[in-house]
Amino acid sequence: MRRAGAAPHLPSTRALAWSVGLALLVLAGVFAMPGVAGPAPHTSLGDYEVRIHVLTWDGSDPELAPAADAGAAFKLNANRWAPSAIPVRVWLNPAGGPPALPIEELVESALGQWNGIEGSAFRFAYAGVTTAEAGACNFTSRELDGRNTVAFTTSLPPGTLGITCSVWGSDGNLREFDIHLNASVNWGPSGSLGAGQFDLASTILHELGHGAGLGHPCESTSRCTDDERRAVMYPSLRPREERNVLQADDRAAMVEAYPAPGGQVSGFRLVLPIVSRD
Repeated sequence: MRRAGAAPHLPSTRALAWSVGLALLVLAGVFAMPGVAGPAPHTSLGDYEVRIHVLTWDGSDPELAPAADAGAAFKLNANRWAPSAIPVRVWLNPAGGPPALPIEELVESALGQWNGIEGSAFRFAYAGVTTAEAGACNFTSRELDGRNTVAFTTSLPPGTLGITCSVWGSDGNLREFDIHLNASVNWGPSGSLGAGQFDLASTILHELGHGAGLGHPCESTSRCTDDERRAVMYPSLRPREERNVLQADDRAAMVEAYPAPGGQVSGFRLVLPIVSRD
């Protein structure tokens, strides 16, 4: 469905390349998605280019102890938002989401965290509730509407938390992103997650980081350090685990990607994202 009101003008889709940053929770070693044959890191589909990031779950559900507060080696995607496109507006389609959770509040809170990073010029703007679909994440009939929509779906593979689908133009600048959250996941409230429940606030915050242009701090969960696991953009989330507060690594990534006028770059290295097949 499409929402009422005029959407911003978009260039021809032939001038756009696609990047699909998939925040996936994979219970088995292989996943499948309509239109994508396995976790190929770079797939050509007609005029579009698709990159896939896979999140794996280690399968445990421990009583989690707090990790040491330390930095990590963040990674930035090659594509960013142009200064003229900031603030980046975000819509929410709550249909199909968990009725017991304040979804709109979680989205607004996550946007506020990314907006509140000292030294970063990047800003999101909450645009409100919509009935539109996250068309950029539809692999069979992609539809761009010039809006960045967070929506729920039951079409994701089993064990998948969510996906972020980012679109950029021939100039390399991001033009649109959509987020699909898995409506079939057992979502729970932060602070009182039960066995087998996942933190929706952590997932939304992570996916919006992809929408801003951030990658994962390490390519494979088996090779990540404890420091890297601390970051919100770490490529995995366990049941009852909460990573719903930005860490120093996440903030440093945004400062480097979108430095405020007169600000200083963090000094972390710029590395293009590499997809793990673990």
